Amino acid sequence: MGVARVEPLEPEAEQLRRWLDAGMHGQMDYMSRTYEVRADPSHPGMLPGARSVVVFVMPYARASDAEEPVGPEPGRIARYARGRDYHNVLHKRLRKLAGTVRARGARVRAAVDSMPVFERAWAERAGVGFVGKNCCLIIPGLGSHVFLGALVTSAELPPDPPQRRRCGDCTRCLDACPTGAFRGPRRLDARRCISYLTIEHRGPIEEDLRSRLGDWLFGCDVCQDVCPFNATGAVDPSLTEAFASRRWDVPVEALLRLDTDRFAALAAGSPVKRSGRAGLARNAALVLANTGARRALPVLREAAKAHDSEDVREAAGWAVRRLDEGR
Repeated sequence: MGVARVEPLEPEAEQLRRWLDAGMHGQMDYMSRTYEVRADPSHPGMLPGARSVVVFVMPYARASDAEEPVGPEPGRIARYARGRDYHNVLHKRLRKLAGTVRARGARVRAAVDSMPVFERAWAERAGVGFVGKNCCLIIPGLGSHVFLGALVTSAELPPDPPQRRRCGDCTRCLDACPTGAFRGPRRLDARRCISYLTIEHRGPIEEDLRSRLGDWLFGCDVCQDVCPFNATGAVDPSLTEAFASRRWDVPVEALLRLDTDRFAALAAGSPVKRSGRAGLARNAALVLANTGARRALPVLREAAKAHDSEDVREAAGWAVRRLDEGR
């Protein structure tokens, strides 16, 4: 954890403004609507009179990740989403801390990726880590596979010194991105990011990007996996127990046949519910095409003809054509 003093968030707020003006947030309109609140935690929309932001980090990468299931075969799910929904885990802990702060007479709001708090910028200011060229918060000795939570409070707490950025000349993350989503260091065009495309984007995915998604069904870890700071992180196993990977007992093609109730049951307590039933089925069709899974042709043809989502029908039809062309 670390503490930052609330003050004008510059140059971070201006960088965010330019990113939004360039349209690089894609369909995430909430980023634009809440810009002023993100730029200032003392905004009436957050906590007037805020004086401190306390940032907490919790690791989720496990040493056993390589041996554990990564998603419905042959698809992959990003590490952070393989276990329980982090919102629930962190919120429970932050609520307890918030209660302690309130008991001492201060006002406080707890945020875990669910309110307009610029957690990453405040984490860097609080000395928790530094923002890498891949836009992820990097904690030396731990890496970037961490969740962030924050307490915005009226309590005036002693701030921690920030760390220096330590990427140096390394550009592994920028070079490794399958879709070329980085326009430069710390400049991510979400419209080309696999995580954004498989989770936040609604509607068809651009055809020139589909094959570049590879086998990513939900999220992506590429720019983190190649980062040298993630090769040296040592995590106490007790810290990641809450995020143990679940076992997926369904193949990817089964996602094309899920009705609303079965999707709700499958995604219960998991971050994958964020993509929605149609989004996950659309992603499944693209993964099946990209991995050459001809066994799924009957299911794909069925989905292309009869799925209740136009986006899924279109993606399934594209997958059928790709697989037939590769015959």
